[in-house]
Amino acid sequence: MKRIFVFLLVILTLLATSIQAQGKVEGNTLRIKGGLFLGSLRTDLEKRNFYGDIVRTEYNQEWQNNGSISLINDWGFDYFQSVNAGILSNVFLGLHLNRFGRGYEWNSFYPVGLGIKEADYRLLYSDINLGVTLTPTSNFRILPKYVLRSMSQTLEGTYLGIGGPAYYGQDTKTTTGTSGLLGVGIEFDLNDRATLFADFLLFGPFLLNSSGLYSSEQFRISNGGFSYNYANGGYTFHSEKLSFGASVVIVPKLRLFLSFEREYMNAKAKSPVAFSFDGDNLSSVGTLMEFVSATADHRIEISGLKFGATYDLNL
Repeated sequence: MKRIFVFLLVILTLLATSIQAQGKVEGNTLRIKGGLFLGSLRTDLEKRNFYGDIVRTEYNQEWQNNGSISLINDWGFDYFQSVNAGILSNVFLGLHLNRFGRGYEWNSFYPVGLGIKEADYRLLYSDINLGVTLTPTSNFRILPKYVLRSMSQTLEGTYLGIGGPAYYGQDTKTTTGTSGLLGVGIEFDLNDRATLFADFLLFGPFLLNSSGLYSSEQFRISNGGFSYNYANGGYTFHSEKLSFGASVVIVPKLRLFLSFEREYMNAKAKSPVAFSFDGDNLSSVGTLMEFVSATADHRIEISGLKFGATYDLNL
């Protein structure tokens, strides 16, 4: 927390110094961007595990370690092609990569035992942005855009039950998806020293319908026998995003930025094939719960601070 406070203080100090304006691009420009994210991430797979384990009369606590630093975040570029046709300043095309990793831990409780659980988790998503810059006034810009988003998740869990029954289990879940989204960015130059900006994803899926794949596979070996759960089918999602912050130029062409990010990706499996075996027997209740946990609408929630730098190359 002290480090965050110091960083914010540095940014405020920069805003008060004599520096160049940020946000505008001159001519044809390639803007390279990169940074890191400090905040929390909750995956939709947490809720799916919760409902999947209820059939075993096992109650999962909330997953821990959802907050962390993600080093590869918003890495990429935007290319601005100058147009200068009235309020239409330029058109742009960009690619941005985001990577989040977490080592989750949580406990679960069943009638006569304790489950000790952990999982390695990765979320990757990339955005291809296509849009235009509208400049109603010299210090105010609107950037409507179309976003093609591809995302994937992987979770590999290891579970140990201490009690009756004692068990050892492994869990593997993967999801992929692609969706077309509509968004808009806003930039406002406070003066010749700094710029405030905001970014929104407002609507989706648009033009490209959301589509993807969902896969879940879990087995357990216990002193009471063996169980196996499986689900596989389609996967859909749509995104909602709010981002706002400030950026400053510290040397010509080099900018620092700091923003607050909040993003939701609402996701669910579509028409999965699901089944659950308890030993040699097909469990009708377990199969139903696998289907329900996969198809329920749950959120991937991302919230925190993003800070980094951009550099302009004039072409």
